[in-house]
Amino acid sequence: MGSSVTQTGLSPEQFLIGLRAYEGILAGQTGRPSESAEIEARQLIERMFDGFGAALDRYLIEQRDLVHVISLGNMIKKDGGFATWYSGPRTAVGEWPAYRRVLESRLPAEAVEDIDLSTTRILSRAANPLVPGERRKGLVIGYVQSGKTANYAGLIAKAVDAGYRIVIVLAGMYTNLRAQTQLRLESDLNLNDAHDKHGVAWSLLTGRDSDISASNGVGFMANNSMVAVMIVKKHEARLANVTAFLKSIPEETLRNRGVLIVDDESDQATPNTQGGRDLVSTINQRVRDIWKAVPTGTYVAYTATPFANIFINPSDPDDLYPDDFAMVLPKPAEYMGADRFFNVVQDADADGDEGIHSLARDVPAAEADVLAPTGRDISKFEPIITPSLAEAIRWFVLATAVRELRVGAPSHSSMLLHTSHRVGAHQLLKDVVLEFTQGLALSGDEEEAAFQQVFEREYGRASTLDGGEEAPEWAVVWAAATGLLGRLTIKIDNGQSDDRLAYPDGSPQFVIAIGGGTLSRGLTLEGLVVSYFLRTSSTYDTLLQMGRWFGFRPRYRDLVRVWVGPGLLEDYSHLARVESELRGEVAQLERELKTPRDLAIRIRNHPGRLQITAPGKMANAAIVQAGLGGTRRQTIYLDRSAIGAERARVAVRALAERAQQIGDPLRSGADSGHLLFQGLAGGDVIDFLSRYWVASSDPWLQPEAMRDWLSRHGEEASWDLLLVSGPSRRPRTEIAPGLSVNVVNRAPLDNRYWSVDRLPEAPPQDSDIVNVRALMSGADSVLDLKIRRRAGVLADADGLLDHVDTRKMETVRAVRRMIAPDRGVLLIYVVDKDSIPEDSNSKTRTTMSADAHPIGIGVVFPHAEGEDDGEFVAVDVAFDGDADRERDAAEESLGFADTEGDYTRTEA
Repeated sequence: MGSSVTQTGLSPEQFLIGLRAYEGILAGQTGRPSESAEIEARQLIERMFDGFGAALDRYLIEQRDLVHVISLGNMIKKDGGFATWYSGPRTAVGEWPAYRRVLESRLPAEAVEDIDLSTTRILSRAANPLVPGERRKGLVIGYVQSGKTANYAGLIAKAVDAGYRIVIVLAGMYTNLRAQTQLRLESDLNLNDAHDKHGVAWSLLTGRDSDISASNGVGFMANNSMVAVMIVKKHEARLANVTAFLKSIPEETLRNRGVLIVDDESDQATPNTQGGRDLVSTINQRVRDIWKAVPTGTYVAYTATPFANIFINPSDPDDLYPDDFAMVLPKPAEYMGADRFFNVVQDADADGDEGIHSLARDVPAAEADVLAPTGRDISKFEPIITPSLAEAIRWFVLATAVRELRVGAPSHSSMLLHTSHRVGAHQLLKDVVLEFTQGLALSGDEEEAAFQQVFEREYGRASTLDGGEEAPEWAVVWAAATGLLGRLTIKIDNGQSDDRLAYPDGSPQFVIAIGGGTLSRGLTLEGLVVSYFLRTSSTYDTLLQMGRWFGFRPRYRDLVRVWVGPGLLEDYSHLARVESELRGEVAQLERELKTPRDLAIRIRNHPGRLQITAPGKMANAAIVQAGLGGTRRQTIYLDRSAIGAERARVAVRALAERAQQIGDPLRSGADSGHLLFQGLAGGDVIDFLSRYWVASSDPWLQPEAMRDWLSRHGEEASWDLLLVSGPSRRPRTEIAPGLSVNVVNRAPLDNRYWSVDRLPEAPPQDSDIVNVRALMSGADSVLDLKIRRRAGVLADADGLLDHVDTRKMETVRAVRRMIAPDRGVLLIYVVDKDSIPEDSNSKTRTTMSADAHPIGIGVVFPHAEGEDDGEFVAVDVAFDGDADRERDAAEESLGFADTEGDYTRTEA
């Protein structure tokens, strides 16, 4: 058992604990456990221990020499997974083995294995191309700048080996992105080799400089060894050409030629943007037409920002909702994403602010106003090189020099300069940047002092990411930097540019790229070192796509820098949490053997101005309950004013006195430890919330919302009150007569990094609101259960509480559901009025400096049976629709500027 179980990532001890719990659940069933009971038990343990399901299957195989088969509806599920028509490549020859060798020449073995496993999972959920009439639609969620192209290239290779004979890649809206994808696939899959090899032969219907033609011969499709492949821009005429090609193929032939549609950047243009008007947008209709013309095949939407895909109308069979599967690609090793920089779990034990602020700089509002045009008359835009932009350019030169010194050779190095979507502004900005950089090259040694100041400020700021690289001497860096200045080029990349970005092999580019929409979607900026962007957006997806600074940065992770406009880092902090939770939702669907058709995917709403995606794409969404059962919530906004502290103290004292009337507290240990009162009712919690102020950013901790939720899901639940006590070195304070605890240290975020104006509703008059970012420690989510177990009033024979991973809320929810499903807990934290940053060198935290101790609360909700069935999240926030519509229209118009020639295939 040991070796096979550990291959799943579980230790033998973890597996044995999970196995005992699994068997205990089934033993409690009356009669023989049903298949649904086995599935539910497996899912519960899987939430506690990732990999338990796979480990259980391996164990059963070893014990009984059979495979655990689960029958669900009319589909046979093997190994607890989805339909198993495809279980992986079967031969050592074929398109996949050839492509795998390409991957092995470039990537670490772990990355290649991830691509192999994930593409097998995707294809196993796709339609079987050898079963005429079978059709599937799915969604694959990657990460921004994380190698999605390598993944879907692998999917294409495996699909062709398995019998697919038509491959359509929808490669974004922009000519340069389509060309980049075409070149990549031509090279990686050897698409230009038309010879029959491995039983198939490629037939390219698009070229490097030409999209698909309006007229293509289809006679070659009569040969089942021929594979038609096209990489197509999301342009109205080009997509219509794809439909025409499919319709030209004889019906019986097409029915037996499985079609794979890979929609890259699928959340852009493909979803219906006119849903709010009961209309269908042009690109959406064209992609629908293509799918409608496919009798046998699969549509796979690839994106890192799937918000618009999730809100497609699931009741419209002609639209592209991912009915049949949704999955998350594994995060590659060494990938620098949002969760690398931000505290996505809101855990007070993990300060997630320092990471991003060691790499990021806020651009002062006055400078942002100079660099971003306003009004319709672009001729009045007069950009200048502001101090922050000058610093960013100088650091770009220095960081590139350091990187080349480390590696020993030049390579592509890019800086993104993104201040506006407006094409007219790009040339004006290029003119001033070009003049500035030429001046740097001509000034020579006169510039050394200014460069050295930047170097001393920036080098070493992110030393935790430097991988042990030795710090270079300034003289060596300066010599390398002066040699670089003559190579620096400035490029404009937009829909009208005739000198766009290109990264030819063997010719390392050292480039500042100025642009708008084309630089925030799909296009890879090779060797991106510095990002400087000011453009704001009101939507999750656009903001995440703007984060081109996410990605792989081998040997220069510590050199990456990003300068952003006011408030954007706070938005990214929220999006990091949204992204993490969304991936968890999708992974949970897969673990529970459900599809998006069975259970819609929820997305956390923003507590302020952000919209999930454009309004027209959300016409099918609805405001719903947030699915609170088993989750925790906490107040990160505290009122440190004297009035606010007194309001909170009065509310807590009343609740504590009510708890004392019911019974004596359980103690966690010494007299100075935590105090747990049992037996409160939901009404007591509601009464407390009616007295205690909770910021409007958390609607579910408002008294009326709590009353509504309890009436539907928690009428029978019992509530406990936990008075959390800080370390013994902290001052003690009285909560109620005879009840005192130690205060906790929670240093607030510096006002430079957040603003109270970002709350959806104004706080009480005379308040003084601070943002502590995280109040609860991860272990606090089960602290009440551990106290009850210690007191002998809670059974935990299997020791689940000793092995729960409190960093994962799904694990916490599973444990609480198993051993205390009908218990909720309200946690009280008295925050030290003199709280200071735990790290004396913190760049983001400041002192509390309050007159009285502020009080924060946490809530862990009781389990709610069946709460999630059929529910999905939607949004109701303030949204500047006109502004974003103008931006969207301007960007999308660039995509429709089709200047590519037609590619005409000559029949053999």
